[in-house]
Amino acid sequence: MHLILPSILGYEVIARDAVSTLALRCGMPLERIEDVKTVLCEACVSAMEQGCHSDPQRKIQVVCEVDERQLVVEVYAEIGGSLVLPCKPVQWSLKQPTSLRDLGFGLIVSLADEVSVSADAHNGTRMRLVFYRDPAGVEVNIS
Repeated sequence: MHLILPSILGYEVIARDAVSTLALRCGMPLERIEDVKTVLCEACVSAMEQGCHSDPQRKIQVVCEVDERQLVVEVYAEIGGSLVLPCKPVQWSLKQPTSLRDLGFGLIVSLADEVSVSADAHNGTRMRLVFYRDPAGVEVNIS
């Protein structure tokens, strides 16, 4: 699924509802879907506010794929800004929040199974979120 939304607060709900419906139809457990909804809203708002600088002329994109093992959601902020990460990824959940934005990243990191942020030459800043159907049954390689 591929959604393109204006960078206007409130539109994150459209992405949340579409992705959660897809996840439900594909058999994701309800508990995981609630995590997906929370994280996706935080990621979209972050993309709108930081990546797009709250410019309603800019767009965010939400791309998701689901298979028997996981749901992968990528949120893109149109070129024009970049997400400011609190610090190195392994420290995201350990860092004391210094701003309201840090609280959002804390939620994202604590509820998603994998989180990465990178630059994409064509689509701007990309936040990749992975949700395993059964997090307890997956070995994560941390290097």
